[in-house]
Amino acid sequence: MPPLWIFSEGDLARGLGHLSRCSAYAAAWRQQGGTVHWVVDGDELASTLLGEESVSWDNWQQQPISPQQAVAIVDSYSASLTTLESISAGFLRVLYLDDTDRLEYPKGLVIHASPGTPGNQSGIATWRWGPSWQPLRSPFWSVPTRTRVSARIERILLIMGGTDIHDLLPDLVTWLRRHHPDAELNVVNREPDSRLSECRQHHKLDAGLMVDLMCRCDLAISAAGQVTYELARCGLPGILIGVADNQARQLAGWCGPDTFISGGWWHDAALISRLEQGLATLAAPEERSRRAQGLQRLMTGNGTLEALSWLNQA
Repeated sequence: MPPLWIFSEGDLARGLGHLSRCSAYAAAWRQQGGTVHWVVDGDELASTLLGEESVSWDNWQQQPISPQQAVAIVDSYSASLTTLESISAGFLRVLYLDDTDRLEYPKGLVIHASPGTPGNQSGIATWRWGPSWQPLRSPFWSVPTRTRVSARIERILLIMGGTDIHDLLPDLVTWLRRHHPDAELNVVNREPDSRLSECRQHHKLDAGLMVDLMCRCDLAISAAGQVTYELARCGLPGILIGVADNQARQLAGWCGPDTFISGGWWHDAALISRLEQGLATLAAPEERSRRAQGLQRLMTGNGTLEALSWLNQA
């Protein structure tokens, strides 16, 4: 089994979504007996997330990459086509993660997991489309169908990505405390925050604990980032908020009559009114049940293992 090299990026400003989803590939590759090395443009926060991983820290995205007898995964919004071509030419097989149809990719396999209508397959790479291809950590592979739906909204999950870059959680909690005082609020954040003292705060959850939390809650208010796929896999309906420009396709593709409800963008004046409307819609248990089924239907299969199986054919 060849070594796996992962080229990615992440920090406080850009978020940790790339590193988080690539960690699913890394863990699965090691479970199959392979070794993993990372090349990352990141900060101390990224270093904390990756822990004991083997990492070379480098601004690699505009540089030619030396050949290796290894396979590679590339997850970057800023890597140049020249850099990608050097990886494609110098590694045995290359998998690219794409959210925005960003480039005409060189030889390899492109995973575009965003829901919605497939775009143009540009470049010479082979493309795979749809949410079922999203890399998920192994505890999410066997989440059962959601069958229990409470008569009323008892537990709300709030998660604004790994860094809450716009500090939305305190205002959201204050608003929910006023309008839904009986609901238990579960907030996933990086570290304890005294402004959220009336909530259950959860920090540094591993994948198993995250599955348990998502399966316990009745709905979520979430950023429209990588966590969206985990919410869908657990059949947890909710309201998505766009917090970064690169989430536009996610917000559009994931929101519909049988999936999530759109709260719009974090800076929209109408955000609160959209949240009010969304919560009113999701108050009905049959509405939450129908949307839970629709979300889980989109996440069938195991794209994580299928992608790694392709890499391992090198």
